[in-house]
Amino acid sequence: MEKINQNNTQDEEKSNLGIQDYLSIGYIYLLILGVFHETIYYKFLDVNILEYSSVLDVLISPVSVISSDLRLAVVLSFAVVLAYVLKYLLPYQYRYLAKKDKYQSGKYKIKLEKAIREHKSSRSTIVLIAFMLFSVFIGMGFGRGMKTKRIINEEKIEYTHELIFEDNQSEKIKMLGKNSLYVFYVTEDKGDVLISPIEGNIKTIKKMKKKD
Repeated sequence: MEKINQNNTQDEEKSNLGIQDYLSIGYIYLLILGVFHETIYYKFLDVNILEYSSVLDVLISPVSVISSDLRLAVVLSFAVVLAYVLKYLLPYQYRYLAKKDKYQSGKYKIKLEKAIREHKSSRSTIVLIAFMLFSVFIGMGFGRGMKTKRIINEEKIEYTHELIFEDNQSEKIKMLGKNSLYVFYVTEDKGDVLISPIEGNIKTIKKMKKKD
């Protein structure tokens, strides 16, 4: 009878969080990462992106970040796959360490046993994936920001888009980013980061063809 009760208790503990709960938590986590990524990137451009973002921009920030750069989507996919690979490779590492004299007793044995217990938990995979996603989002934010800042400082500006304003005037720009309210860009003659509202100001944003 005790065994049945123990099993029921374990089943209840395991079912505390369902798939929907994990999806909700995962989305919130991605939301935080997306906001951090955007904040870090625009900070290199001396722009507080949160001042120019709507609630919708914040809510879709993870999707916006991933869809803005195919390389980021590829790296994220690789990071998730790598997390699963490490999940299955770590037991081999633990078995290898367990054979060493150093891990036969004392604090090293306790640490190894603790690591093995944590690894057997399904949460270890989630933590590993979360760490991988954090590294990619934050790392790419710093990388993009530093690269863009260097391009602006060195004045190596290549036009990527053409803005056509409501008064039919046009301007060739290098777009640094865009959300539902504003366009962030630089021009060759000015060199500073410019911010233009879209509504009532910009009629068309035209992507220019890359030079051969």
